[in-house]
Amino acid sequence: MAPVGVAIGLPGPVDPRTGLVYAAPNLHGWEGIEAGRLLADRLGCRVAVQNDANLAAFAEWTAGAGRGTRDFVFLTVSTGVGGGLILDGELVTGAAGTAGELGHVPADLDGPPCGQGHAGCLEGIASGTAIAERARAALAAGERSRLAAVGDSLDARDVQAAAEAGDALAGRLFDEAGRALGRAIGGIVNVLSPEVVAIGGGLLGAGELLFTPLRAAIGEIAFAVPLRRCRVVPAALGTDAGLVGATAWAVRRFTAEG
Repeated sequence: MAPVGVAIGLPGPVDPRTGLVYAAPNLHGWEGIEAGRLLADRLGCRVAVQNDANLAAFAEWTAGAGRGTRDFVFLTVSTGVGGGLILDGELVTGAAGTAGELGHVPADLDGPPCGQGHAGCLEGIASGTAIAERARAALAAGERSRLAAVGDSLDARDVQAAAEAGDALAGRLFDEAGRALGRAIGGIVNVLSPEVVAIGGGLLGAGELLFTPLRAAIGEIAFAVPLRRCRVVPAALGTDAGLVGATAWAVRRFTAEG
């Protein structure tokens, strides 16, 4: 028996109306894939395709940190940096379906490239991938750190553990990542004046390593009045956000289609 409908979240710019995946930086070979049509043909049912961060944002707005708001922003910090926008009670995807790519706002004109190859993006400084890559570059340049003992398998979890143990390089990388995220959030507050900004994703486990510099940096950019009316909080749903969001989005999408 075929399912009534299926919803899928993909990590990259997609067109939710057609199910076309424009690109997926962390899923090589997915550029230009008509995921919606291919899945519908294979499964014999309706398929709703959406960006995975948008689905997590919709979940947090529906049942998590943004519940009860009209204007809500979700930022996910993990392998990459993504986001989702709920404005006036609606998930905003824009004319091309790609709105909410908050990881690809400029953060440092001289910064390293993000997963799409764009120099200076927030993702190139603050993602878990970027933190690990920047640690490797610093070690290759001769900087002393306990991370040198990790070897080629070094990832963001190793950097987090080293930072928690007091390693100077690791601590600086998390401080720079948190400050970049905080300044980006300050800009979002100025542009959108949301009621809540929630931060989720795998790096949420770093706790105050990330949140202390993040909170301190928001006020460097944000205007005082909208910032007083905005709460910046950890996301509430954890790893369930994508599943909750996909389910909630499928119900709304298929109900709207009759």
